[in-house]
Amino acid sequence: ASAHARLHGVPATGLRFFTVYGPWGRPDMAPFLFADALMSGRPIRLFNGGNMKRDFTFIDDIVGGTLAVLARPPGGGGTARHRVFNIGSGRPAPLRRFVSLLERALGREAAVELLPMQPGDVVETSAGTAALEHATGFRAYLTIDEGVPRFAEWYMRFRAGR
Repeated sequence: ASAHARLHGVPATGLRFFTVYGPWGRPDMAPFLFADALMSGRPIRLFNGGNMKRDFTFIDDIVGGTLAVLARPPGGGGTARHRVFNIGSGRPAPLRRFVSLLERALGREAAVELLPMQPGDVVETSAGTAALEHATGFRAYLTIDEGVPRFAEWYMRFRAGR
């Protein structure tokens, strides 16, 4: 993308999304898998003994960050540039806390299966969002304390409609 922007004078912006969750999320990702396991009575599988942190980002913040970037393309004055922004909460949270909030929101206690670290995985993800905030003024606002109950509420409506 950087080479294309430079060669053809087309501004380009890359976006990296961090641990997106919320309504209509991917069913193969942890939040959906966890909710499904909780409601089906299956154990939740936690790798690295559950000692992981993720920069959970509610979908509304992903959309807000994307729209903020779209409103301010790089370049100007005939100079094309390429840039990359992280869109994340900037607040890594322990995976066990996420599970605890989901348990509370769904009114179920999780059976947990603790597993070793998966090859190629990382213990913590964290979005450095200073560049995004500087360029656009956007900062993610939803915490997992607010987002997990919203996800759980949607999940229950979704599950009832299947």
